[in-house]
Amino acid sequence: MKQLFLLTASIVLLRVPGPAAPCAPGTLASYMVSTAAACTLGNLTVSGFKYKASATGGASEITPDQIMVQPLLAPVGTYGLQFTASWKADTGQTQGSLITYKVVAQPSTTPPGNTIKEAILNGSGFTGGLVTSAIVTEGTAAVSSVSPLQVYEKCNGATVCQTKTSSTLTLKKPAAALAVSDKVALTAKQGATTVANFTDWFVVCQPCVN
Repeated sequence: MKQLFLLTASIVLLRVPGPAAPCAPGTLASYMVSTAAACTLGNLTVSGFKYKASATGGASEITPDQIMVQPLLAPVGTYGLQFTASWKADTGQTQGSLITYKVVAQPSTTPPGNTIKEAILNGSGFTGGLVTSAIVTEGTAAVSSVSPLQVYEKCNGATVCQTKTSSTLTLKKPAAALAVSDKVALTAKQGATTVANFTDWFVVCQPCVN
């Protein structure tokens, strides 16, 4: 009976989650398999990574092990995740990636604690053919706000393509947690289009001043 009790106690101890480790460079696939433990990004905890891919016209689907994830720490409470892959669509092709995950501000000893006040989406490595579009859309859902951010390069046959490489959302009310959805969508009707990477930035404050 004593041995059974000790064995049961050992199992319970093994199931007790330890503190999350700092986020490290890796593939999206590695982030997906470690979602139960999560990881810390400055004053944030990220977890629950999921992924879906699509492609038509002979384009290759981007797999999660082809997407590199790089944690970024900037001064003054700004933390980011950069996603890098060889997104490309040639004439007659489309290609898409959908990455979702959760971001939670870590508790603070000083009320009201850490909250997220701003989300920023940056994109780079856009190229466009004659009639193409490469769009990265980020949805940031919180109790007080559901708003999209978008960066892109859109070419409709004109001599100059429309390009936007940064988008910022200031939350109406700072949030303790966000559900993030990143959608990469490439469409090529004439010519080729690419995206090299995009970065999700989160600005944390403690306490926030509304």
